[in-house]
Amino acid sequence: MHLAHRLILSDRPARRPLCLEDGPGELDGGTLRLASGTTQGLGTYLNGFPASYWARWTGATRARVHLDATGDGTVRLLRSDAAGRVAEVASGPLAEPLEAGLAADGGWLWCEVTAAADGVVVSGGAWSVDVPPRRDGDVVVSITTMDKPEYCVATLATLAAAPELTEQGVRVQVVDQGTRKAADHPAFPQAAAALGDRLRVIDQPNLGGSGGFSRGMLETLDDGADAVLICDDDVEVEPEALLRAVRLHRAAVSPVVVGGHMLDIARPTVLNSFSEVIHRRTFNWGPPVMDRQWHDLAGGLRATPWLHERAESDFNGWWMCLIPAAVLREVGLSLPLFLKWDDAEFCLRAGAAGFPTVSLPGACLWHMAWTEKDDTVEWQAYLHVRNRVITALLHAPRAGLLPASLLATDLKLLLAMRYYPVDLHVRALHEVLAGPGRLHPELGSVVGRVRAVGADHPETVRHRAGDPAFDAVAAQGTTAAPGPSGPARPAGALGLVGFTLRSLLRTLRPVPATARRAPTAALPRSEAGWWQVPAHDSVLVLDADGTSGVWLRRDRRTFWRLAWAAVVSHARLALRWRTLTRTWRAAAPGLVSTETWRADFAPGHPD
Repeated sequence: MHLAHRLILSDRPARRPLCLEDGPGELDGGTLRLASGTTQGLGTYLNGFPASYWARWTGATRARVHLDATGDGTVRLLRSDAAGRVAEVASGPLAEPLEAGLAADGGWLWCEVTAAADGVVVSGGAWSVDVPPRRDGDVVVSITTMDKPEYCVATLATLAAAPELTEQGVRVQVVDQGTRKAADHPAFPQAAAALGDRLRVIDQPNLGGSGGFSRGMLETLDDGADAVLICDDDVEVEPEALLRAVRLHRAAVSPVVVGGHMLDIARPTVLNSFSEVIHRRTFNWGPPVMDRQWHDLAGGLRATPWLHERAESDFNGWWMCLIPAAVLREVGLSLPLFLKWDDAEFCLRAGAAGFPTVSLPGACLWHMAWTEKDDTVEWQAYLHVRNRVITALLHAPRAGLLPASLLATDLKLLLAMRYYPVDLHVRALHEVLAGPGRLHPELGSVVGRVRAVGADHPETVRHRAGDPAFDAVAAQGTTAAPGPSGPARPAGALGLVGFTLRSLLRTLRPVPATARRAPTAALPRSEAGWWQVPAHDSVLVLDADGTSGVWLRRDRRTFWRLAWAAVVSHARLALRWRTLTRTWRAAAPGLVSTETWRADFAPGHPD
């Protein structure tokens, strides 16, 4: 039998529900203690064994669990099926390994420990499978960082303190694109000394996530490593969780991209998504079932039947994703998209070449969530639309509902007085329509160019206490108004049409002088939906903490100028879709080639 997963017995209280089911067990210093006569289950996200994934991708037919424990007790081995039904498959003394068969369609394995007279101490344990590793070679953990030295160095320290990474041939590199360098952090020398020659630090200009991750991929190929495990900087890692991805990669029948799950660093038991797909009609990303996003795993495996289905993924976010060197040699590096959609596009490209993506349960890290802000109305709105359309041109068989979906989004934004993102969307489509010639040359300058557009839009100015716009609504006592405000969300096609017509008519009316001088109301961001803001002529939308906000005000001229530009741009996109598809697909091999990227990384290259 060959090692697949080791148990994780974290004594961090917030992560306990990921390690142990609700029960009497105590976690202390990485050990589980059970008093006489008590039973503790390990049917949790981190300590259950995702049996169906190993059966499907490695061909394993049996798994074995063995606990490192002292004391007298018994162990029960439990198995679930794809529907979440649970049955006992074996039991025995504490020191005895237990085995079970695997099924590829779904289901987990986990165990329960019962202590006898003198109690039990479990110091560890492991799940093994009946297939050996099929490939070896080093794996490089490549961290792309941008002005987050505290997080980056903390990750390096965690990796340095895990000797099992060295034993498994895992090296580390940092691609530092910031002005606050990780190497200048006071704790860096200690972490670097512990890692020794297993660490490489690369400095380069800010070329975004795609530039940082592509550099990590290229260095991996040049070094002759077997795989790169790309990783964000604003994360907390668990070395065993990284090694689980490494082991599946090495045991897989043929090369696969192994993605890790993202849990919320502020709410450590909350999972972003169990798997992610591209919804083909609108060509947008997300979980297969939208109401399964941001799921709390604290209830354990028994509480959520859908967790037992083996999930298929189109892609995995690049907060943590292992990519075999064989895949890079076949399909190239990332598209030069700076941010957004680079991970989805790469995995779609890899999948089309016969390298599927597996989002492996239990392989994970904790990442800063993006739920406290909405980057679709900030400068990243440009990249959201440009890169989504480019990816669709490369991988969608037809335009589908994408142009109509994008235009509907623009109309909602315009009605909600969000003119800046619509301006960016129009500019993004112009770049797509002009072809791929600007992607590489402007990779280092695209953000500055996009941010500069904000100077034309007063809504990009942030207002705080002491600012007349903020104080004007604070004096009215409106900044803390609780509960829903404004109209209810329109329901049904007729309701939506009626709401749109009323809102369009409102844009024809002159804006009152009082609304031009200061906001007449304030809304928390959570209550400032596209169906609520149009009830106002001038409103301050507050950030999550309520200490600052942006002032949205109606502007008839800007509204109709951008509405016309959006309609024309989306019409051109729809009419030219087939031609654009041929243009972009012909250019794609050159955009992702190692030679093109190597030129970007060359000293003295314009950025």
